[in-house]
Amino acid sequence: MSGPLLPATIMFTVTVLATAAFWFPAIKFSQRCKVVSFYWVGFWAFMCWIAALSGAQAILIILGLDVQRFAGAVLTGISASFVIFVMFAWARLTLRGVNSLVSKAK
Repeated sequence: MSGPLLPATIMFTVTVLATAAFWFPAIKFSQRCKVVSFYWVGFWAFMCWIAALSGAQAILIILGLDVQRFAGAVLTGISASFVIFVMFAWARLTLRGVNSLVSKAK
């Protein structure tokens, strides 16, 4: 292998391993509650998307392609939607817990 192919191959391998490491908890540890399970898998899916897109951006940059604007915009969008997803999940699960406590107190 010559030129940027070896570094790109190494980066691809690192990206695949990092993405698999992020997906491992989603498939290994199941949750009993369907709502919690949905947010558990969703959290790890977002982490996988962020790792995969960051790795893809790095690979394309290593190969000499100009993807900075597009990849930056996509990563910003994915990161913002991740924050919104986590905040919505936190609020929904908190309200579910408060509702549970109120119903037990009655």
